[in-house]
Order: sequence, then structure tokens, then C-alpha cells
Amino acid sequence: RDSIVPDVVELPEQLRTTLQTIVMDPSQQALSSVPGVTPLLHTAVDVLDQVPLLMQEVASGARDFIPPPSSVRAAARRAYRARRTLILGYAQDPLDESQEVEELLREAQSVTRMIRPMVDIALQRQTLEGGHAAPLLAPPLDLASRAQDLLGEDVAKESLQYAQADATVEELIRWLEDGSL
Repeated sequence: RDSIVPDVVELPEQLRTTLQTIVMDPSQQALSSVPGVTPLLHTAVDVLDQVPLLMQEVASGARDFIPPPSSVRAAARRAYRARRTLILGYAQDPLDESQEVEELLREAQSVTRMIRPMVDIALQRQTLEGGHAAPLLAPPLDLASRAQDLLGEDVAKESLQYAQADATVEELIRWLEDGSL
């Protein structure tokens, strides 16, 4: 059955100009008056632009990362030699592998101790609230600061939904400061 709506709609130039003036220009001015919002929107568009390709790859059968996890695990067992490691996991992350990573690094730790028994290796795992994207969901710093000034710290974190990203930063700072003693 044919649709009564054409596939392509062409607007007369005068109507297009009027819509631009009435709708787009004020919206763009409002968004650009708040520091950090325009770059955030550009980033969001860049990320959303990747979704169709990702969905197409998954639909075509893509199921794994390159290199495969087994290669990464073997390389970590064989060559991981960091003296201090913090592994962060998130309580509501269905993709979380922090426990497996910890077990893998403990194996690497035992290999290192056999080779160099005097080397002290610290391995710590923390589980924070949040999901897989928790550390990425933070607004630009200037926007967060302004929101905290206007709304208060707790309300700003809740409203802009970056409490979990902030908790991640706090945990990293704590770990780094503990290591500098």
C-alpha cells in the first residue's frame, strides 16, 4: 500500500529561513550560553552516530573483542608486573569481570613472586555502586561546578546523574594518595 507521505519533503526557502530564525537560532543561543553544553551535545551525537554501525555488526554476528579475551588473559598471566593495582567493579554491571581479573592478576602475582621473591605487590579490588558506564557519565567540570553552586552538591549529583562517576573519582584519588605514603 502506498503512503500518502512522500519520502522526501522539500521546504520552500522562505519557510526554511523562517523556521531557522524562530526555532533554531534561539535554541542554539540558549545552549551556547551555558558553558560545556555544546561540546557535550557534540560528543553525544558522535557516540550516537556509532550505534547503527555497532548494531549492524552485532546483527552480522560480531560477538567478541579483538584480541580475544583468552589472549589477553594469557598475556596478563605471563607479563603483568605492576607493583600496585586497583580493580574497580560496579555492583549493577552485568558485564563486570573484576573478580575474574583479580583471580588472573593473583596468578600473575604468584609467578612474579617465584621469579623475584622480595618484590611486594599490592592488589586491591573495590566494588562501587553503578553500572557499566558509571565512570563515563559525568558532565563537563564547569557545568557540574555551576550546578553544585546553584543546587548544592548532593542535588546536583543526583540531578545530573553523576554521583557514581564522582564516587569512582573519589576512590581513585583515595587509592593514589594511599600509594604516595
